[in-house]
Amino acid sequence: MYLLAPLASALIYPFASVFLKRAIGEGAGLLRTAFISNIVLFCVFLPALLFNQTAPQWSHIGWALLAGLCFFGGQVFTFLAIRAGDVSVQAPLMGIKVIFVAIFSFFLKPDEVPPLLWLGAALTAIAIFLLSGASLKALLENSRTVLWSLVACACFGGSDSLAGYRSADFGRIPFIIVMVTVVAIGSLILVPFFSAPLKSIPRHARNLAMIGGLAIGVQGIILNLSLAFIGQATAMNIVYSTRALWGVLLVWLIGHKLGNHEAAERGHAVMTKRLAGACLLSAAVMMVFL
Repeated sequence: MYLLAPLASALIYPFASVFLKRAIGEGAGLLRTAFISNIVLFCVFLPALLFNQTAPQWSHIGWALLAGLCFFGGQVFTFLAIRAGDVSVQAPLMGIKVIFVAIFSFFLKPDEVPPLLWLGAALTAIAIFLLSGASLKALLENSRTVLWSLVACACFGGSDSLAGYRSADFGRIPFIIVMVTVVAIGSLILVPFFSAPLKSIPRHARNLAMIGGLAIGVQGIILNLSLAFIGQATAMNIVYSTRALWGVLLVWLIGHKLGNHEAAERGHAVMTKRLAGACLLSAAVMMVFL
């Protein structure tokens, strides 16, 4: 039953990507959208403190701070990926995070390293090719999306592994709160680089950014609290990686109703290849953990 938590997160994530991409494109801009999303994320996580019943072990706060830095890096590179290319490429690629979780688990918990890691990585490379349109031209067109998505996956893989295997050392809920506090503080660094004040953002774009941030926060707290209290980072991320499928299906089937027109612009042939890539990526992820 605990695997329903990452499944719920996986279903919510593609909606967050669509709304945040629209916010960026409709006047909010990359940095201001990232700032709004991260502050909303912090506000969503903060009430979890009400359920904390243990005092933090401050000698282990370093793990929480490191997880926060990883999470913030993941957020920044995710926004870069969303701005650079198609959501139907970016969202499925985020499923590769589970590969990084396996790699980091080698250092944190060696017995969780799967024997089929390299075969899964090879299949993942093929899946990336399909997700990018199954042609060298399309791969180049989405090269920045692929690059930023992979870096974001590495960052989030680090934060997930730390939350799954080191949060109990500091205190599970305090660990999560410190992590998102680092993200909120890091977001303040973005303010001097805004192209214009927050109040100049069109109301519609600001609402989209807040909705996207709320979706990111909800799916994030579901996943991270599950990791903190249950552990099982590998199993959790296997299920969470199904967002690869949901991302493609969302854009293909109802994306136009949410203001996303990638399916019409790219055509059914490209979207079919992306769906095949998403399925192959999921298969690769499953093979890694057999």
